[in-house]
Amino acid sequence: MRVLGASRRLLLALLAIGVLVGAAGCDGDPETVLEVSTVELEATSTEVATSVPTQPPQTPPPTPIPTTEVPPAATPEATVEPTPTPDRSAEEFLASLADEFHFVLAEEFEFLAEISAEWNPDSRISMAVVLPDETLHGYQATESRISASAVKPLWAAAALDAAGVEAARPIAYSALILSDNLAGGRLIDLAGGVDAVNAWTWNVAGLDDTRLEAWRFQDPNRVASNFQPENPLGNRTTMADMALFFARLYKGELLDPDENAALQQWLLDTSHSLTSPRDLDGVLLDRLPSQVAESSLHKAGWLRPNCCPAEYRQMIDAGIIVLPDGSWFAMAIMSARGEFFDLTNQWVSLAACRIYAFVAEDREHFCGREGDGVHDPEIWPEAG
Repeated sequence: MRVLGASRRLLLALLAIGVLVGAAGCDGDPETVLEVSTVELEATSTEVATSVPTQPPQTPPPTPIPTTEVPPAATPEATVEPTPTPDRSAEEFLASLADEFHFVLAEEFEFLAEISAEWNPDSRISMAVVLPDETLHGYQATESRISASAVKPLWAAAALDAAGVEAARPIAYSALILSDNLAGGRLIDLAGGVDAVNAWTWNVAGLDDTRLEAWRFQDPNRVASNFQPENPLGNRTTMADMALFFARLYKGELLDPDENAALQQWLLDTSHSLTSPRDLDGVLLDRLPSQVAESSLHKAGWLRPNCCPAEYRQMIDAGIIVLPDGSWFAMAIMSARGEFFDLTNQWVSLAACRIYAFVAEDREHFCGREGDGVHDPEIWPEAG
């Protein structure tokens, strides 16, 4: 029994070996029994190289399946908002701002505003400069102000346009050089009345923010057709309008040549300096070089202490500044409601001079004077 059992075990072992040998040779390819894993190739490259037979395989390796690369998704671009197209007036405004001249002059305006606030803390100021192409530079230039006598040149222009030089000449000198209010009223009458002056101002001169409400010296009925008695200070203008008027007048755009020449001569005959601290009609030109002052034309308008309460006191002066080389610019300056009227006039004079020096590039001209900014109660003793 033991011998038989051993024989069986031997026979079974021989059968198992035969099965294994047959399985190894079923492909006819001895290399297929060599299996090398990817991990082994990476970890033991030298050992694998000595173990692989040099004979090339009979079966070609499978052709790799091409892979299609998917490009990375593009980053979406930010949506550009459309830029609105400005209208023409906005384009012109931005063009004027692009000029360095505008920004430096604006700094000068700010400096002058600081001086005014220091000298007369309650004052309200406006400044405008208009170049020959009618580019406007200003500080509070479009703020509505009481016009006083500063607009008398407009009345003279309307009278000249309506009645001619010979009719206006007898009263123009008193109205413009002496700033006589009765003569000013006669210029209004010669132009055809208050409504006619307003029509000329708006339609011919193109000044939208200037209006004559009433001028009742010697005639209580010299009023606009829609006059409002409760508004006694309805005669209004802006420094922008005043400077534009003088620029258009000087360019000869408002009147016939003879009328234009007559009005310019009358405005040239106004005072070019201040003869005393209480003088008022030469403020704009007083500190300019004498050659420039003598060739320039202007008209001042004021409401002084012995005329009006402090809230109405003011000085306006506007005109054309003519430089030695013949170039020019228009300028209008006002200061109102200051407690000290002598300092009001000092400031307007100083402002005009500093603006001249900047525009004319006259760096050597000095505008300051001894006593600037110091109130003298003896000049206007009734200004309490």
